[in-house]
Parts: sequence; C-alpha cells; structure tokens
Amino acid sequence: MKSKTIRKKEILEIAEHACDILEKGYEKKFFNEIEPFLIAKIPFGKLHALGEYLGKRGLKKPELYFDVLDKFFKKDLEYGYRSGIYNTKKMRMSEEEIQKSRVWGWRAGIIGLAFNEMSHTHPEEVVDRTREYIILSSHWSSSDTFADKTFNRMFKERFHWILNILMDWARDENIWIRNAAAFAIHAPVEKKILNKNQFLEGLQLLDVVMEDPAKNVQKKTAWALRVVGKYYPEETYKFLEKWAKKGNNNTMWIIKNSVKFLDKKRMNNMLKLLG
Repeated sequence: MKSKTIRKKEILEIAEHACDILEKGYEKKFFNEIEPFLIAKIPFGKLHALGEYLGKRGLKKPELYFDVLDKFFKKDLEYGYRSGIYNTKKMRMSEEEIQKSRVWGWRAGIIGLAFNEMSHTHPEEVVDRTREYIILSSHWSSSDTFADKTFNRMFKERFHWILNILMDWARDENIWIRNAAAFAIHAPVEKKILNKNQFLEGLQLLDVVMEDPAKNVQKKTAWALRVVGKYYPEETYKFLEKWAKKGNNNTMWIIKNSVKFLDKKRMNNMLKLLG
C-alpha cells in the first residue's frame, strides 16, 4: 500500500467494513482490516478520516469501541512499524526512536481523533483513558498528539470543564501529562474554536507551566505560544511581557523560543526586555 495511491475514500470504505465486522463480533478480523494502514508509509493526514470514523461509530456503541481502542493502543510496540521505511540519517533519529515516535504517535493520533468524537457523550472516560495512555507510553509523540487531537470538541462544548482539568494536569507530577497540558491550548486556537475571551482565559493554563523545569514541557509551552501568537499577537505579547519581568531562567528560555511568529517590532522589543 503506497501513500500516493491510497485515497480518503478508500480509507473510509475499509474503515466502514472493518467496523461492520467488529460489530458482528469479529475483533481479530477488524484488526486485520486496519493493520495495513499502520505498516505502510502513509502520511498521517490521510489517516485522519480513520480516527474520526471510528469515533463516530463509537458514539453508538461506546463500550465496544472503548474496548477495541484500548487493545489497539496496548498492542506490542512493534505493531504499526516496519523497519527500513524511514531515512534515519535525514531525520537525525535512531531506528529505535523513529519506531517509538511513529508507533506511539500514529496510535495516539487515531485514538485521539476517535476520542475527540466520543467526548461529545463520554468526556470523563475520554479524559481518564487519555491520561492512562499518555503515562503508559511515556513518549513525547504520544503526549503531543493526544494534546493536539483529543480535546478540541471539549474546548468547544465544555470549555471551563476541560480547562480546569488541564490546569490540574499542568501541575501533575508526571512530565508527559504536564507536557500535554502545555501543548493543548494551541489546537483550539488554530482551529478557531475559541473566541478571544476564551483564549485570554485559557492563558491561565500556560501561566502554570511557565516556570516548569522540564525541557520537554518548556518546548511545548514555547511551541504553543508561537502558534497562538499568530492569531493573537498583542495578547500573546502582553502575556510574554508579564513573564519576562519575573527573571526565571526556565521562563526566559520559553520566551526566547516563543517569539518566532510575532512581528519584528514585538519580537525585538521582547528580546530587549530579556536582555
């Protein structure tokens, strides 16, 4: 199966057939149907439809789909990767790291998209399982991808509820849970789910992580700030200005790496503030 030949329509047809089989009680055949997607070099953008479709079917039979997605995420690490299909030298990653990032990232992407749909009726279970899977994988690609895909519907339908949960996550002892919390705010801004007032309120989430000592959390906080700065440059600048006066070394690193998409005037002013 080559990425240039597989189309969204074909993916949806196979997904529909696989779900029909699953709902008739043939779980093994379900996995046989979807596994080829996961061992071929298909850009994840093409698998977006698969995750969404699984989630929409899961709205009607949540117990069945939560169970099969749980088994999917917990399969042996080798599941979903074939050695030699990526250029390790070009990517500057070891074969092992590429394997982990693809395996955990692809699974988190598909499941995160499914969970995003299923959160319409089962938000608590989606949050609990997402937390479990982030800790289980303990890998940046899983944490990042769940943060990017899972919470968007909840930001739209349950803004204060999910914001409060992610505020707790931002203070969690587990680095990958904090990493997800730091990264989560950028997606609903980029997708224009949040209005300006919600965005300003959502900045409280980044307030919690601006002094985090973990480099991965710092990187995701900076990334989130770079993204939101494209949409709310003045509000983001004021947020950074407030924190630039604190003098914390971890905060300074985040700010220096978050001004990329600000206009030149704001960027230069911020860099002057940092000294």
